[in-house]
Amino acid sequence: MTPYVTRFGVGWIRHRGTEVVELRLPAPAQGPTWSASSPSDIVSLAHLLSDYFAGRGPLPPAGDLVARAGTTPFLMSIYEVVAGIPPGATMTYRMVAEATGRPGAARVVGAAMATNPFAPVIPCHRVVGSDGTLRGYGGGLEMKQALLDMERGVLTLGM
Repeated sequence: MTPYVTRFGVGWIRHRGTEVVELRLPAPAQGPTWSASSPSDIVSLAHLLSDYFAGRGPLPPAGDLVARAGTTPFLMSIYEVVAGIPPGATMTYRMVAEATGRPGAARVVGAAMATNPFAPVIPCHRVVGSDGTLRGYGGGLEMKQALLDMERGVLTLGM
């Protein structure tokens, strides 16, 4: 595993060689903030994630992570929709379900967000309740709000 350091603590990139297997959201450090040698692609991803959490850059593109996130075509379509939500914008669980062609599947969308193996690159922090309120997030609601605020601040600056 390779760490990335943020103001929220240390996040981890679990990988097999250069293949990302899972991203773990930052939490207060509970171990070393370093790793033995990691492939340069993984080290670059760690730097991009640290920069994102510091407000110095965008999230890395989801790329092939979307295809590996879901175990069914429907789950993959959920992650694809979520990966397409622009920084600072939000969609409701229902809107995501409707965008996949399954308008009654908002609860399935919620379950998919709860098990998202590639947060924050697949940005489930951009999915909110039907009334616009924040709902559960693996990093906690404080982190979810902070990420949305940060993204909206970057957009306000014209970036």
